[in-house]
Amino acid sequence: MVEGTFETLIYKVVGALSGGGTTFDERLQHVVGILASYFGVEKCSVMVINQGALALEVRAATNTAIIGMQRQLCDVTVATMSLLDDAPLTSNKEKLSCFLPMDSTRYASSNSLSVPIKYYEKKVGVLNLTDKKNNKPLTAKQVKEAVKITDYIAVYLYASQADDLLEKKVITCEDALAQVKKADEMKTSLTSFIVHDLKGPISTIMANLDMLSYEPLTAEQLGLANLALNDVYKMQRMVMNILDVQKMEDGKINIYREETDLSELAQREIMSLKSLLAMRGISAVFDGEPRILFIDENLIGRTISNLLNNAVEHSPDDKQITVKIRYDADRKEAAVSVADEGGGIPDKFKKKIFEKFFQVEAGKTYHKTRTRWRLTFCKLVIEAHGGSLWVEDNESGGARFIFTLPETIKEVMG
Repeated sequence: MVEGTFETLIYKVVGALSGGGTTFDERLQHVVGILASYFGVEKCSVMVINQGALALEVRAATNTAIIGMQRQLCDVTVATMSLLDDAPLTSNKEKLSCFLPMDSTRYASSNSLSVPIKYYEKKVGVLNLTDKKNNKPLTAKQVKEAVKITDYIAVYLYASQADDLLEKKVITCEDALAQVKKADEMKTSLTSFIVHDLKGPISTIMANLDMLSYEPLTAEQLGLANLALNDVYKMQRMVMNILDVQKMEDGKINIYREETDLSELAQREIMSLKSLLAMRGISAVFDGEPRILFIDENLIGRTISNLLNNAVEHSPDDKQITVKIRYDADRKEAAVSVADEGGGIPDKFKKKIFEKFFQVEAGKTYHKTRTRWRLTFCKLVIEAHGGSLWVEDNESGGARFIFTLPETIKEVMG
């Protein structure tokens, strides 16, 4: 027997679906009971599209034994055909023969109605009304009402599917993130293990190469020895950068501040590269006035050295590197810039180059760029001093790295 008006049905269905304190499946199970009572049918079920399985799956049903059962979307069944035709599909014992043997056991009914459930134009499932209690088919009015009520069900069904999909994606992303973190930890541990083992051999090589300078050598032999020594120094700096980056990220490195003339420090680092610059025919120009800052002389010196080596590495032979120091009285900070005349850095990479493992392949206008922890070290040191480090285009071509340092600790802490 049909209960209440259609307006009452809408009220009951919406109320059941939007009620709190229960799961969506429990609320949907309540709805199929309401629909079965209203339309006067023995059985009612709601099937949803399972995208992962490419199937229609029973989500709620008056016959709870069929909940969870699936029909592949390619199967020829009453429910899948209504979904395919995008229209309500009525059936009886005679019409049902078209779907044998697929529906012979589950839908051997005197009559049935399957209605596609759509959220706007997106199909999300099917409503099935089966076996009218008076053994007569649903009237045209009831079919129209069944179609109309699916509009209300569709909103909640689509939201539920979206929540399920979001939850699955969140779980997938969390799993992927955990794997990435694990891989990064393994990579960091392996890197730390390797560089620690490299320190000893590097020191031995450096000591032996240095001893060669006390022996009489030909000009060619001396040149080869100096070349090898420069490369070993480069390797040593690389190892120290990696170790110090890890220490700074773990908060295990201390800043030992003292009054330091930034101008004098920069010129000293330039002089340390005198032989390397001469080998490449690269000139280094310094422009700056004395400026006393309260900084860690060793870390800032290595920062300047790293930027200078980076500039040399990316400069063509016989070009110029320019180091400038400027003081901003209003901001009470010094700015140091190291510019080269190489291929430059594309805008899309200007922030990424400070990442530990970033590298960009060579192009026609700029050299292959690998930070090799060098720029990561510089950025961490400068930020630990309360300053900033960035890169921009050099007017004469190439790149200009700039970092700022506050004049006092008070400025850093403030």
